[in-house]
Amino acid sequence: MTTVTPAGQRARNAALVRELYDTLYHRYRFDKAGRLFHGGYTDHDPLVEPGVLGPARRFRALADAVPGVCAGIDHLVADNDRVMLFATWTGRTRQGAEFRMHTAELYRTEDGRIAEHWNVADRAVLAGLGVTGLDGNATQPAGPRLVGPHTDTERANAELVLGAYREVFSEHRLDAADRYYHHDYRHHNMRTDQVPDGLDAFKAFFADNIAAFPDLVTSVDHIVADGDRVMVFVTWTGTLTGAWSGGGPSGLPLKMRTCDQFRIEAGKVAEHWEVVDYLALERAGLPTP
Repeated sequence: MTTVTPAGQRARNAALVRELYDTLYHRYRFDKAGRLFHGGYTDHDPLVEPGVLGPARRFRALADAVPGVCAGIDHLVADNDRVMLFATWTGRTRQGAEFRMHTAELYRTEDGRIAEHWNVADRAVLAGLGVTGLDGNATQPAGPRLVGPHTDTERANAELVLGAYREVFSEHRLDAADRYYHHDYRHHNMRTDQVPDGLDAFKAFFADNIAAFPDLVTSVDHIVADGDRVMVFVTWTGTLTGAWSGGGPSGLPLKMRTCDQFRIEAGKVAEHWEVVDYLALERAGLPTP
């Protein structure tokens, strides 16, 4: 009997997900993709049909609208039976326009197959493509906290990130940000390179956010940790009763989903990447990058 170590399980599941992207989203092997999914596969993306063939059918529909579209993995964190990643989807529409979409994907594996899937997509790009079925707020069921064995450092890193969302973002304690972020931390937005780095810029940015959404609250729906990396799916809720970035006050509600990856160094966030569902911001009445 072969015993699979935690590190071995993480590597095996990362390889499984990478095989999916190569097989389906790069080589278009629709006939081979089904074997990568567990018989009880569940997909929480409302645009994906139920069953093991749902992802392939959804991708075929996208490829019909964007011939030659493919997905590349930008960042990947494997954590026991879960794999979370950022992906960039590129191609050209039938009208010749450039197509570029950023998504975050979370997969749960079981018995060497993909058993469950959640995602965060920049639905504003899909709306521009004329995709229907985007009327909801893209809510997907939350998952458990860390699952399976982790090092003390990984657990401490996860608690650091959870504390930042609780204290800084939900309790609006910007004065506490120094405990969670390095002063010169770097910020990467997958859609725009205009986001400034550093803790001072961070505080100014979120001071504007809180002024625009005085009731802003965050909920961490999923979290994974591996080494110095932590990734989360987060739901942001509030009401645009103030002015921000040339928009508002609209009085409209916000329910926005993001995926955020953090690199932790010496007990604080040193680097941050994010994927944002900008359609939610647009519907709340704010301009987007």
